[in-house]
Amino acid sequence: MIAKRFALSVRWSARVHALVARVPWSRIALATILALSAFLNLFRLTSNGYGNTYYAAAIKNMLTSWHNFFFATFDAGFMSVDKPPLGLWIQAVSAKLFGFYGWSLLLPQALASLLSVALLYHLVRRAFGPPAGLLAALALALTPIVVATSRNNTMDMLVVLSTLLAAWAFIVAVETGRLRWLLVGAIVIGLGFNIKMLEAFLVLPALYLLYLVAAPAGWWRRMLCLGLATVVLLAVSLSWTIAVDLTPAEHRPFVASSSNNTVKDLIVDNNGLKRLKEGRGDISEEIGYPGPLRLLNQPLAGQIGWLLPLAVVGLLVASWQRHPRMPLDRRQQSLVLWGTWLLTQVMLFSVAGHFHAYYMVTLAPAVAALVGVGVVALWRDYRSPSWRGWLLPLTLTGMAVLQTHILATYLDWSGWLSPAIVGLCLVATTGLVVARLLNPHLTVAAYPLAATTVGVLSLLATQAVLASYTVSHGTETNYPVAGPQPQQQATSDDTVMVDYLQANQGNAKYLVATTSSYSAAPIILKTDEPVISSGDYHGRHPVSSTSKLIDLVDEGAVRFFIADGERLTELARHPKKNQVMRWVEDNCERVPQELWQQSTSKQTQHPGEEGTSMLYDCGNGAH
Repeated sequence: MIAKRFALSVRWSARVHALVARVPWSRIALATILALSAFLNLFRLTSNGYGNTYYAAAIKNMLTSWHNFFFATFDAGFMSVDKPPLGLWIQAVSAKLFGFYGWSLLLPQALASLLSVALLYHLVRRAFGPPAGLLAALALALTPIVVATSRNNTMDMLVVLSTLLAAWAFIVAVETGRLRWLLVGAIVIGLGFNIKMLEAFLVLPALYLLYLVAAPAGWWRRMLCLGLATVVLLAVSLSWTIAVDLTPAEHRPFVASSSNNTVKDLIVDNNGLKRLKEGRGDISEEIGYPGPLRLLNQPLAGQIGWLLPLAVVGLLVASWQRHPRMPLDRRQQSLVLWGTWLLTQVMLFSVAGHFHAYYMVTLAPAVAALVGVGVVALWRDYRSPSWRGWLLPLTLTGMAVLQTHILATYLDWSGWLSPAIVGLCLVATTGLVVARLLNPHLTVAAYPLAATTVGVLSLLATQAVLASYTVSHGTETNYPVAGPQPQQQATSDDTVMVDYLQANQGNAKYLVATTSSYSAAPIILKTDEPVISSGDYHGRHPVSSTSKLIDLVDEGAVRFFIADGERLTELARHPKKNQVMRWVEDNCERVPQELWQQSTSKQTQHPGEEGTSMLYDCGNGAH
């Protein structure tokens, strides 16, 4: 009996071994990387709450009616979100299917990140082979800002997925010469525009240049095809914009953050030209100041700068290994795509004055792709007798020094992580140098390959640590950032205020009106009562006129009004600037703070100072 069982186990082991042997090693490695990406994106996702409360509150209101759904309405119908609707529609569908929970809003971004990793592997592998594809996929999966953004309901990972899908379509269009794939790519970018507007257009220089220099057609036909694709691109991109702007203002919400209540102005001004101008002081703390080394200095270096020089070196090394010749082969086409993608966005983010750190996830695919391509190219040069063979150990050493410099700002980690990275890279570099000196032609490459693997994986260790920290500790909810951040002032609990508003609402139709959507969002998420936001996200652009507010108060539809500290400070400094706030201050009574604030959450500032909100009762004191 024992012998029979032993023989059976041997046969089963042989079958399993044969099955594993038939599975290519690259598929096993890819499955492992995808499993890692799924873990980083999905593990403890429920602990992140609603993520960005501004978008979460909009989803809650969008689910109340088709009108609110189509116009991406933030509040009870008075103001829209300052973004196009497609990303929010996807989140709303998820919330409708699984219920309105924080994780159901975050799920689409997490899945988009996972799909982006798989798609990047495919795009890099088909031109440079499985090792380059696997390294690119691993680098993208571990990029700190990618992990942080994937675990938030900001829509940027959906933009990344759309740009990678468009890149795939453009590549197929170049290889087959078929116009329909070019138009598919234009449609996908147009859909990306309807997720995050001009952010989706950042890849257009790379995609258009690829088609222009590599498509199998004459120059005039290429120009004609690109012109037709541009018409399709604009038609898809502006479809929702035109529909909203043609709708009479009285039949739709005000377009938030626009100066004239049009989506066109929102695209060109607030989400366009203003992003290139000098940034605000609070934004500069998040992204640093413009300059050529901006992405290699904190605070941005820790988000995406870890492997950026390796990507640039990889681009250069891979480019000189295959000198461009017309027509371009598949590898040269890939270098045009990823190189232009990298360089245009690095230049843009280096000079732009106003953006958030998580916007740089659109740069991450190009960095990751060129890291995979570059390591393989460096390895190929290392095995040749040329002087370029010394670039691999030199690059590993330089990258270790750079990462040590970046880690110096992470005081809790630099003491142990920096020596580990430097030590492993030195071991790898020493092994590579000794192997090359002993055998310049490297007919036996097992030990150098192991040394290269150790060196590259050690450079990915910092990203893995930051990504793991983000998973275990969470991130800033409204503006996702990876890794430890400066201690933020704890926000007060709005439960007491909401209880007070509900207890004293009476017959008022709306629970409260606020000066900004930032202060309205938590109240919307805590109740099922309609709330009015009379200003955009920060309340800097009032969207409700004084006459409209007076009418609502006179009708008994609004009783309470919340003014945040910034608006009160603005009123004190510029009494004529915000007429709505001026009217509230003159005609409504301030509610004593002890009635609507917890005693432990009272702040030391006096009313009117920044950071202190005030509640006004317009039902008793208004006239």
